Amino acid sequence: MKPSAGLIKGAVKYLVAVALLALVVGLNWTKLKDLFSRDPQPIYFAATLLLMLVVISLQYFRWYLLVRALDLPFTVFYALRLGLVGTFYNTFLPGAIGGDFVKAYLIAKGQPARRAAAVSTVIADRLLGLFGLILYAAVVGGVCWANGDERIEAKFSLKAIVTVCIVLASCFVVGYGVLNLLPASLGERLRRLSGALGEMWDAARRYRERPGTILTCVGVSWLAHTGLIYAFHTAVQAFPPADPALIATLPETFIIAPLGFIAQALIPLPGGLGAAELTFGGLYELLRGKEGEAVGLAGRLTLRVAEWVIGLVGYVAYLRTKSELPTVIAILPEVV
Repeated sequence: MKPSAGLIKGAVKYLVAVALLALVVGLNWTKLKDLFSRDPQPIYFAATLLLMLVVISLQYFRWYLLVRALDLPFTVFYALRLGLVGTFYNTFLPGAIGGDFVKAYLIAKGQPARRAAAVSTVIADRLLGLFGLILYAAVVGGVCWANGDERIEAKFSLKAIVTVCIVLASCFVVGYGVLNLLPASLGERLRRLSGALGEMWDAARRYRERPGTILTCVGVSWLAHTGLIYAFHTAVQAFPPADPALIATLPETFIIAPLGFIAQALIPLPGGLGAAELTFGGLYELLRGKEGEAVGLAGRLTLRVAEWVIGLVGYVAYLRTKSELPTVIAILPEVV
């Protein structure tokens, strides 16, 4: 049987990701081998794993709040169950939207009368997560820059990235505010074109009318991103270098880590494989020079292992939900 275009596309993404990861590891193999040959610090890996569990739990809770904001019947347990399935897909399958697509399919299946609204919660969750990261980088980087932080002042690339984050965060805020300025007749026009479009428009307006929920979700995002940054910081220390000065300080990690996670979120490879390691190694090189690149890379690889462990937990949730997924499994390769 001839493989589908989607399946070929997914296989190509995996090949690119693995090739990129192999290249990054190969270029730094001597230094990585030295790091991994040192006595590991299990306590830091355990802390990384625990922090990642907290992070994903907060992300699932944010989605739960967005679903309930539309008055859809939903429970925290169901958000956890579907969220773990989505985490499994995002961790191990090609594409950056695979897990989101599965979550959208499953929640829409449970809301036959309001499927478009149910799907819109997944879209809103992804946008809020990305906005939270961009806002985090804009605020932390902007404050450090305004205070004359030499780590920002000395690097044109960091200043450029922080500037872009400030602009993008401002665009998100303006776009959210503009929703109330658009005429109500636009909803009717969209509804005539498609009932689903009209329902999504209604969901967007509902979110605009509930700023408290959105602010709460942004707050939850900030807590999750803080945990994610701490997780990377502890992951770096799981295989500490001979020179402790090569490990970035926590304030430095708060500057660079959001930038790395933003890049990872925007690159459509399975879990950002390869691209995330390249990005974090490069960000560490900006702080500590060429010697620091392998330290940042080793930290991201350690964090990757923690993500895989949680992804395997998601696989258990997937097995329990597998009977509900025959349709989505069949069409997923076509969209990722």
